[in-house]
Amino acid sequence: MKNLYKTLLVCLLLSLAGPLSAQQVGAKVNTLYLATSTLNAGVDFRIASQWSGSILVGYNPWQFPSDRQVTLSNGAQVDANPKAMHLLVMPEIKWWPCKTFERHFIGLHGIYATYNVGGLPLPEQLKDRRYDGDLVGVGLSWGYQWAFAKRWGVELSLGAGYVYTRYKQYECGACGTLQSQGSKGSFAPTKAALNIIYYLK
Repeated sequence: MKNLYKTLLVCLLLSLAGPLSAQQVGAKVNTLYLATSTLNAGVDFRIASQWSGSILVGYNPWQFPSDRQVTLSNGAQVDANPKAMHLLVMPEIKWWPCKTFERHFIGLHGIYATYNVGGLPLPEQLKDRRYDGDLVGVGLSWGYQWAFAKRWGVELSLGAGYVYTRYKQYECGACGTLQSQGSKGSFAPTKAALNIIYYLK
């Protein structure tokens, strides 16, 4: 019986080898996202002649230096402790009117993120507060891709959709007191990308 399973497994792998070898796969980095000090990397892969899939992961573990002090509700003066810590995962499926990885595409993407952000000068609601929570969302995107070398390409993409977040709000600083907690849903921009892509043939 074990030999039968092994034979079936080998046959399955051989049947997949042809389609997999014909697929095109690319590794990418979102330079706009990288400019926010967030480490990120993604993979694009061909599904069919006009369809592709992708997944992007972003991670920001940094606490930023600051000489700004904030006053807590107990009167203590503490460092603002600015940070934009988060982990984000964004899968996407794309439809290409012409051909996969060429020119325009329309995408449908999902979003999951967990975050701990606060003490930042912008936007205003982060200046003296810290938010800890998670976020899910879905959005539509439009993009355009073009090649500038045999295996290198650039992709511009913008998207918007609906996001829902559950959060806890604290006073700013490392030991800020919990002020409130809640949830919120809204329509918002969900994607801005200028990707550099390296295709593996």
